[in-house]
Amino acid sequence: MDRQTSLPGRRIILFGQQNLQNSILIGYIHQRTNIDCQLVNVPEWREDWNRYPCKTLVLVDAECARPEKLHDLLEQVYEQPVDIKVAFFNTPHNHPVERLMAWPMVNGLFYRECSQQQLSKGIVGLFEGEYWLPRQLVGQYLERTRHKPRKMTTTTTVLTKREKQILRLTATGATNIEIADKLNVSMHTVKTHIYNLFKKIGAGNRIQAVNWAKEYMEELLHESVE
Repeated sequence: MDRQTSLPGRRIILFGQQNLQNSILIGYIHQRTNIDCQLVNVPEWREDWNRYPCKTLVLVDAECARPEKLHDLLEQVYEQPVDIKVAFFNTPHNHPVERLMAWPMVNGLFYRECSQQQLSKGIVGLFEGEYWLPRQLVGQYLERTRHKPRKMTTTTTVLTKREKQILRLTATGATNIEIADKLNVSMHTVKTHIYNLFKKIGAGNRIQAVNWAKEYMEELLHESVE
């Protein structure tokens, strides 16, 4: 792969078996997206994520490892001080991986019948901040997780000034890195504030927090949080 022609500031790590099919796939992805793509076997992965400050997409073959091993991988990604997006591909319907979309950094899921062309299009969208999740799966997830909203007056009074800032930026689709840059704080600080505000508003993940923020955004906009 010619790294000189790769799109700067972005990279893809594909977790899957070291076989001809995946080797062809990463070549196709690079050709269609111009983003450097590295094929890695999950059990052999020992990465210093801090070496790569660029935007990173972790693309995981849903059947490359047992569900518990994939859970461990997500744990590792979540603990990193850099902003990393995750997407699963080659996913069979009704696979345990579908439940992993509850993780805040899992923004994409592609079923087995998804074409390489559609996968490449989705990858570009993910780097642009979009979600590429099956509509039916999102609908089922919302049915399980939505609940009657809490009253605004009892919740916003306990949000700190910084938490309100981060919540408003999160609702705009800003990544953790972008929030840290905007507020001139560390990634660790952003993650700590996000964890605290999630507890206060009763959100289990980023999607729920964004939905909550959108519902009450008008009142939040009238508050001085700069």
